[in-house]
Amino acid sequence: MSSSELIQFINCKILRNHTLTEEHLWVRNGKIINPEDVFFDEKIKADTVIDCNGCIIAPGFIDIQINGGFGVDFSNCDNIDSGLGRVAKSLLSSGVTSFCPTIVTSPNDVYKHVLPQIKKSQGGLHGATVLGIHLEGPFININKKGAHPPKFIKDLDEGFQSLVQTYRTLENVSIITLAPELKHANEVISKLTSLGITVSVGHSMASLKDGESAISSGATLITHLFNAMLPFHHRDPGLVGLLASHNTPVDKIVYF
Repeated sequence: MSSSELIQFINCKILRNHTLTEEHLWVRNGKIINPEDVFFDEKIKADTVIDCNGCIIAPGFIDIQINGGFGVDFSNCDNIDSGLGRVAKSLLSSGVTSFCPTIVTSPNDVYKHVLPQIKKSQGGLHGATVLGIHLEGPFININKKGAHPPKFIKDLDEGFQSLVQTYRTLENVSIITLAPELKHANEVISKLTSLGITVSVGHSMASLKDGESAISSGATLITHLFNAMLPFHHRDPGLVGLLASHNTPVDKIVYF
């Protein structure tokens, strides 16, 4: 199946205006096209016709925090390449078409061994797209460590250099989860954002003010909302309060 091939999906259901409608879908070069252009301008037929038998066609799921699966642990895997391939292939069966392999708080040797081996890659029939690595830790609050091993949790006393010394490379990193109340967190967030890396706040004892400062510095995501953070309280709602805060830049959306 070439990239320029014209594909027609028939007998499929597509969500339009909150309603599933039965219609056909035309795709070329990985993009949905207007069938009227094909009929009236190009006057051609589809190269391939796929009968969906009433199934729903919808965008694939994107899993931005997956520590492994199908017998593979990304933080403890001898053969990363084969393990990553197995997970990527297996995820397709559950509708996941893109994902971020996630490394939890680990010793430095794990980062040194694993990070250079996980590359961003385009998906297809062989497996889901690898969007980049999600580093969940070790720069988190030990009081909200969850299942993270406490002996490997670190602070940010040396600012961005703390990340350089721990991770060694950020080449294929897409997301980093950290606790925004840590010393130098805001300058680290600003630096990561300038490098095109998404910063997520989590595993944290942060106050709402800490969270607002993190968002103003460039953070845009909350890692597993309500879990491993202060509970919602009327005096200080913590990170949960970011969802209704009016003290963050108006052009910043906080995702969760």
